[in-house]
Amino acid sequence: MLEMFKYHLHWKHDGKMYVDELPGTSVTDVVDYFNDNKRSDVSLVRVELVGADEGGVREFVCSPNSPFSPLIARRRLDRDEDAR
Repeated sequence: MLEMFKYHLHWKHDGKMYVDELPGTSVTDVVDYFNDNKRSDVSLVRVELVGADEGGVREFVCSPNSPFSPLIARRRLDRDEDAR
């Protein structure tokens, strides 16, 4: 079983500092994931270990300050998805 940890990622965009939380198995994995998926105008400042990850379900907010590019797949709001 993999042991997951919670990390705080401090990153910078347009001179402002932001903090996000990311689960991972090691600092290297978290940094690699962040660098592989971040926007080009974002820079990673530092990573801090917070503690063990409880593994709960997280709901990510579509924030304009997200360091990652928006997902391509979006829900359609112009039709009822539950209608058969």
